[in-house]
Amino acid sequence: MSTASPLRSPAPTPEGGRPYLVFMRTGANGLYPRWLEQEPGRNWDLFLSCYMPTPADPAAIATEMGGYNKLEHFRDCVVSGGLDLSPYRLVLLADDDLDVTGGSISAFFESADRLGLTVSHPAQDWSGYWSLRIMLRNPLAEWRETNFVEIMCPCFDTAFVARTLGDFPVTRSTWGSDYAFSHLARAEGGRVGIVDTAVIRHVKPIQAAGAFYRKLAADGVVPADELKAVLDTLPPVERSPRVLGIHVRPGPLQGLRRGLAGLVEKKKREVMKLFGHRQDRED
Repeated sequence: MSTASPLRSPAPTPEGGRPYLVFMRTGANGLYPRWLEQEPGRNWDLFLSCYMPTPADPAAIATEMGGYNKLEHFRDCVVSGGLDLSPYRLVLLADDDLDVTGGSISAFFESADRLGLTVSHPAQDWSGYWSLRIMLRNPLAEWRETNFVEIMCPCFDTAFVARTLGDFPVTRSTWGSDYAFSHLARAEGGRVGIVDTAVIRHVKPIQAAGAFYRKLAADGVVPADELKAVLDTLPPVERSPRVLGIHVRPGPLQGLRRGLAGLVEKKKREVMKLFGHRQDRED
């Protein structure tokens, strides 16, 4: 059942800067140029975290190479002082194979900030490649309160990062880290959610035999073992992704939309089959 959201005032733009930050893990062919092209008036800065040599983009505030994975490099940059989060209210940690198909990243930031979400994520397009059905967009919802968002494109309140970054379990594969930081946010009274008015499409198949997974195998890392190790530290009720509340835009048909949104959420698998969308996971 939907409840009132703790709304926040719109973010002021810092003098000479923007109130939000995108930290994108990328290679030479990342989709960040499309993000920049689509939003000439964006409200976010861009920090490029590279896993291979990548030309610096003048539109980015920095282009740095390092880290075993996205979350590790983000932590290292913040701890070393190479990335100062103090000018920003929210920071989005994005993979480089995501296309924006609905709304905009700027609108996503504004929604996540207004709703007071501690940890959030844009919804995923049904036509893309996905792992967890909960992440797929509910077209009748504005946002869904959940106990989980995945590592693909999580957004953090920077005050939460400042308090808890040292407590994030950063696994080599990143498996399990998303369960942990989602639980950490909720455990300290924060709110976690998926914003359905902003939509991203994962354009590449999720390949357990890809280059990153070959690297993990060479280093003796078993992602499923890392996931289990993290889940074993969490309360049993937090080991499975759940929708805790569905929120729709206010209006005369609000109750009807909420009911239909709840039905879509429960019947996503059947709806996907009805409209011919792929079933990548959870079959």
